[in-house]
Amino acid sequence: MRPDFLRVLLLSSACVLSACPAPSPAPGEPDAGTPPADAGPGSSGEVAPSSRNNLRFKNPEQLTAHFASALSLPPEQVCNELGLYPCTTYVHNVALGGVEPYGVGLYEPLSSTGVTTPIVIDRVALAACIRRVSLDIATPGETSVFKGIELDAQGRLAHREGAPVRDAITSLYQRALLRDPKEAEVNTLSQLATEIESKGSQTPGRDWMIASCFAVLSSAESVFF
Repeated sequence: MRPDFLRVLLLSSACVLSACPAPSPAPGEPDAGTPPADAGPGSSGEVAPSSRNNLRFKNPEQLTAHFASALSLPPEQVCNELGLYPCTTYVHNVALGGVEPYGVGLYEPLSSTGVTTPIVIDRVALAACIRRVSLDIATPGETSVFKGIELDAQGRLAHREGAPVRDAITSLYQRALLRDPKEAEVNTLSQLATEIESKGSQTPGRDWMIASCFAVLSSAESVFF
């Protein structure tokens, strides 16, 4: 073991054992903030807002992986323009914060998102949701998200207030946002079925599945980390 590395290792161990204070930020470097102290027993259980919040927009690869994982889809099936060209890493790569060194000579990502970025995110999320719902309806025995949801003769949700609908909403939130939905969020998506039916949709149940998936997947909580 090299002497300089050994000194660093011993110093680090000594700091851990003696509870050395964290180093101060370098001049000009923003302070990330001090996390709140543990509330301890007897607290209300509420989590204080993070003092180190630093939201970042997911790049094309991260967005593809996130949508694919949330909906149990192969990455190549998330979104393809004309059924051939990957939406995120090829067609809309720059709009999603990627680079294009060979085609347009863009070696660094744009400093901010463009006006088309929200449209692209909606396009990708909608394509992924349509793919997932189509698979779940076509192969009920291999359903990933919308398990046990029955449709009546008019294509509507047979049991709008039933457990399968609530379970599907919960599954969407757990998969895409890694948390359980709030009661208000469950009620909002449940009410969405009524609104879709009132618009005269020919496939209201299927449209509800797609719309619910899209609402969760395209949310700011989903596309930022």
